[in-house]
Amino acid sequence: MSRTWDIVGVDLISGVSCKVPYVWVDKTDSEWQFNSETKGETFHVIAYDFGIKHNILRRLASYGCKITVVPSTWPASETLKMKPDGVIFSNGPGDPSAVPYAVETVKEIIGKVPVFGICMGHQLLGQALGGSTYKMKFGHHGGNHPVRNLQSGRVEISAQNHNYAVDPASLPKGVQVTHVNLNDGSCAGLAFPERKLMSLQYHPEASPGPHDSDLAFGEFMQLMTQEKEKA
Repeated sequence: MSRTWDIVGVDLISGVSCKVPYVWVDKTDSEWQFNSETKGETFHVIAYDFGIKHNILRRLASYGCKITVVPSTWPASETLKMKPDGVIFSNGPGDPSAVPYAVETVKEIIGKVPVFGICMGHQLLGQALGGSTYKMKFGHHGGNHPVRNLQSGRVEISAQNHNYAVDPASLPKGVQVTHVNLNDGSCAGLAFPERKLMSLQYHPEASPGPHDSDLAFGEFMQLMTQEKEKA
């Protein structure tokens, strides 16, 4: 069975995505609440469900967001009609090259509202920007992966679970590599200020931890705040 099963070229996100949109309201439970500085302006965030972890939704709610979760096939036009303050492209299983419909959705949204891609969402952003992804020999799985935040100089200990990575050499001019995995030098985060986007290859919402990268949600709030101030 293991020899006949393959993830290359297989759409695995459609089978784990929700079927209809729904509203998420639950915050991080008090016993797991580790960041007390999460209150701020309320934003409406659309979260694309490619197999989304509930802790992503809990962390967004704890930061004050109103959240609408939509299926992986939800049209970009419908998302933009809802006039969100920001869009999350979530984690999910499998090969990002096997879901061209999701890449097209990402292409239609980036540049119009602030976006944050996590794991699969990060890889889809890389492809939507014109870059490519590749299958890693072993992938990154489990906790305690060291990542350097090139913007702050901090080393963050992270939780990871992915088999694909974005090839930074394939990205167009203007896209910034913001995080690098210190075990193998692979791309672990992107930003493109002109197009109002940010992404991480790993899991900033990890519970019970590590929590080093939770501030990424605060950075997403700042991205949406800056956009509102321009309006």
